Amino acid sequence: MAGSLGGPLCARRPRWRIAWVAGLLLFGAVPSPAQGLLEWVLGLRHDVQVITATDVTPAGALLQPVSPDHPVYYVAVNAGYRDFGGIIGGDKRPKSQDMVRTIARVLAKQGYLPADGQHPPTQCIIFSWGTLYPMMFSEYPWNLNMPAYQTNRTAMLRFLGGNKLGLVSEHPDPWLDSELLPGLTRFNPNAEAVASVARTELYAIMLAGYAFPVVRPKPPQLLWRTKVSCPATGLVLADTLPTMMTIAGPYIGRDTKIPVWVNASDKFKPQVKVGDLKVEEYIDSGQMPIFDRDSLGAQPKAEAKK
Repeated sequence: MAGSLGGPLCARRPRWRIAWVAGLLLFGAVPSPAQGLLEWVLGLRHDVQVITATDVTPAGALLQPVSPDHPVYYVAVNAGYRDFGGIIGGDKRPKSQDMVRTIARVLAKQGYLPADGQHPPTQCIIFSWGTLYPMMFSEYPWNLNMPAYQTNRTAMLRFLGGNKLGLVSEHPDPWLDSELLPGLTRFNPNAEAVASVARTELYAIMLAGYAFPVVRPKPPQLLWRTKVSCPATGLVLADTLPTMMTIAGPYIGRDTKIPVWVNASDKFKPQVKVGDLKVEEYIDSGQMPIFDRDSLGAQPKAEAKK
């Protein structure tokens, strides 16, 4: 794992900036939750840090907010484990069925219920989880004076919700992204923290909701996309992902004006109680309308075309 921001990464930051941040903390000039972000950047916090960013499309904004009183019924596609960035061996992955069960429980808690014979689906939810590590490239690896640079930092900033803080453009545009440097928003504590985290190794969860049914030949209509991340330093993937999902629950499918950063104690144990015993039993039964990506891809071509 890469060093924490309190080590080599923090050492490369200008001293005046660290002194400025420390001054804000000492004099109480930074409101919560920004204070928690800066304390983590300075290495003053070592808890699990969960960053959630949700984008809602114009089509999704027209829908009634989802809640246990106004549920939405869905079918889902489990895209499984993915390395969204660089690849580093040694991560302890959770069992797919355990992760699916956790996601289903968290969704049910927020009002997203699995479709059944009495409740046809109105949304299709696709989810995946895994890692988002920096991808480093060195044009001259033999020259120690030419250090490697990060090739996927813009992508990591966008995953973290940097587009909501002015760190990257609202819509993907390589030229515009290159002009929106973090230095332009250096006096925004939230932007400072997110910009720093985009250089570290992250655990990640992605969920996206689409209108159902999909009417061909039109492309699927995206309603919302939720991105959940957590700095991975000192943590175990299999143990951290359920915590991330539980903390991110209230923000799934709900637009976040800026990335939401939640500090979770190391003693935090995710326990999601759905409330409806029938739904809980349905989730545990394994008979939910959740299709595995690999099983869908294994269907005969003739059947897949239907």
